[in-house]
Amino acid sequence: MKKRITKGFTLVEIMIVVAIIGLLVAIALPNFLKARKKSMGKSAQASLKQIEGAIEQAKLDGATFPGDTTQNIASVVCPDYIKVWPVCPGGGLFSADDSTNLSMSATITDVNGGNSFTSYDTLSD
Repeated sequence: MKKRITKGFTLVEIMIVVAIIGLLVAIALPNFLKARKKSMGKSAQASLKQIEGAIEQAKLDGATFPGDTTQNIASVVCPDYIKVWPVCPGGGLFSADDSTNLSMSATITDVNGGNSFTSYDTLSD
């Protein structure tokens, strides 16, 4: 009589484990991508609030803004009111909306349907 020594896993057991892992990834990945988009939008809104606060401080100190372009605004508020100009997450852009209020907006292709948003907007999924 021959004794059969079994060590390791059978092919069926390995296939079941791989299928379970694939199912878990399929469930978790969409939630992860949605959370990533939401965090990019919230980060951009926080940066916009920081920029707007620096603009308001500069206005209170009597600073004049030569134009409504983002580069001109950055040259006035950096480095006295804000150390460095924030980088928009996800490769987005910060831009000035008008020359009177100097309100800022952000545009990120994956957030808010690619539409621009301000620091106080509610972002869509």
